[in-house]
Amino acid sequence: MQTATFALLVKDHERVKSILEELLDTPVSAANRRRDRLNTLKQELQVHEDLEERLVYPSLESRKPTHGLTLEAYQEHHVVDLLLDELESLDFQDEDWKAKLKVLQENLLHHVREEEEELFPKAERVLTRDQLQRIERQLDQAKGG
Repeated sequence: MQTATFALLVKDHERVKSILEELLDTPVSAANRRRDRLNTLKQELQVHEDLEERLVYPSLESRKPTHGLTLEAYQEHHVVDLLLDELESLDFQDEDWKAKLKVLQENLLHHVREEEEELFPKAERVLTRDQLQRIERQLDQAKGG
């Protein structure tokens, strides 16, 4: 059962999935809409990645049960950033644009599933209650709560 510790991150995941669905539904002719939504997606992901890499991953990287998953998560963030940069540089009406967006979605869905089903539950087992509460407070403060 998931505690409130990672609720803000899960909420971010839901928002990102929604933006991706909107992007996939945009017609080829809606280049400006694609550009705007991609910018929104990129901003959301930059903030989210920063929070995870600054507030969550460091305490998990040093623990054996979460070490490998954490290293993989860092790399998945890197791949997402590369795909976002490539999407920005492509013509928004190019047929490859939507194909690359689909690859981004698949990567993000894999990453989200791994975090929510493996990393976060393991974090709740390897971190103390105080550590989890500190992370929750820091995430809340960083998100303006």
